[in-house]
Amino acid sequence: MTYRVILFLAALTWCFQHRANAAAIEQLPEETVTASLPAPVPAIPSRDNARTQVCVDPGHPNTFNPATDMVNGTNEARVNWQVGVRLERVLKSMGYDVRMTRNAELNYVENKDRAYICNDGSALAVHLHCESTPGTGFALYYPDRQGVYDYKDDAENGFKGPEAGVIMASLPLAEPVAAWMRRALAGSLVQQGIYGDSRTAVGSRQGALTYSILSKIPTVTIEMVVLTNKKDAAFIKTEAGQEKMAAAIAAGIAAYKAP
Repeated sequence: MTYRVILFLAALTWCFQHRANAAAIEQLPEETVTASLPAPVPAIPSRDNARTQVCVDPGHPNTFNPATDMVNGTNEARVNWQVGVRLERVLKSMGYDVRMTRNAELNYVENKDRAYICNDGSALAVHLHCESTPGTGFALYYPDRQGVYDYKDDAENGFKGPEAGVIMASLPLAEPVAAWMRRALAGSLVQQGIYGDSRTAVGSRQGALTYSILSKIPTVTIEMVVLTNKKDAAFIKTEAGQEKMAAAIAAGIAAYKAP
């Protein structure tokens, strides 16, 4: 517990010292059911001396949805990128290697390619998004069943995944991240719950989200805020809000797997 608290406080301190550095792609159903969140699981030590590599995927833009339409003074692609960059810096300061799926705010990367990038040497993947359905707060999604990649004009059409090991390992990743987000963001954002990918619109059709189907590593999608909610948008637009979000996610990752 002491190790996790130290990591969390260190992440928060780092974020506030570096302030100067400063419509989801897959529409989710309106129904939300709050899930109970367990305490963070113990950190899983690395098996060798190499540092743990985390894949940070700031969702959008892609040809399916650029997510650049303005919503309450910002847009999803921008927010995802801004929090992603902050999360990258926090994780590196904690001793992690970080793989980013895109290198600029308007860098277009398709969802299947995001999975391929994350699979290349990373121990886990976090996909950052913002919600656009009614409601408020954050929610997490993980692959809860195997799906089929369903894009008829794509060479990968018909691919089935993820493997059972990825499904089994993804919920244990989502749980500590959600728990630390709930603790760190209390008073700023409410927690909606942890759900399977099959609860999303695309997941209900494919079985899982596209990058989950193609993932070879534990993966979690974080809907950080409901961007169409003015209060949520006001929080995530600020540098302080973005740094608080990044620090919370980083602390959850540290509770799951040590650098």
